[in-house]
Amino acid sequence: MEEITLKLHHDLPFNNVSKMFPEATIYRWCNSYVDYIEIHSDDAEMDRIIEALPAFIEEIHSETVYISRQKGRASVIIKCRCNINNSTIRMTESESCLWRAPVKYKSGEEEITVISPVQENFRSLYDKLSKIGEVEISRKFQVLPEDLRDNWTVSIMELFSEMTDIQTKYILEAISAGYFDTPRRVSLEELAKRNGISQSTMQEHINKARNRIIYSVEPYLRMYLEYIGAMKN
Repeated sequence: MEEITLKLHHDLPFNNVSKMFPEATIYRWCNSYVDYIEIHSDDAEMDRIIEALPAFIEEIHSETVYISRQKGRASVIIKCRCNINNSTIRMTESESCLWRAPVKYKSGEEEITVISPVQENFRSLYDKLSKIGEVEISRKFQVLPEDLRDNWTVSIMELFSEMTDIQTKYILEAISAGYFDTPRRVSLEELAKRNGISQSTMQEHINKARNRIIYSVEPYLRMYLEYIGAMKN
């Protein structure tokens, strides 16, 4: 079993965005329901990126779920519209290979790490990728089957499906405003005031959302603890 990091030059949608904004670094996670995109750049270029995003999202027939901008960074969640013709992620999966998140885009170059169970799968994937552009293998090494556990990301649907829209809205606002920072940058009173609700109601929504997330990641924490214990032994 091999883990291979590839550098690709092609004209698929996300890579084309990085060509338009070469100074930006773009990271992408995808769970087949949504794409989470994190963009890092200076403020001047970020202004241009944010302005261009609606046209890009419309071009790939997607919809914006969430967008947040901070100094030097933007976080965007859009509905997944990946398929085997417009995404190296789907191409990788179609050849029974795994991919390790996040995929990185910079200056018109995509960097993706894939895990191939057998050489034939990777050869087939390499041929498929070669048809859409240039492919360079930048790193390759053997991995053990148990290493695959690190490849599986937490499911967004599993984490958030039982949260209401209002709980999601308020916990995102609390995170962005610095409510969970140490020291806190915003008080519960201020968050409640911004939304025209009582402190107790705001606290209830935040607590329910936070508890749902904590209980969802509990199995992954247990798996991690067992893994660390096995490594020490």
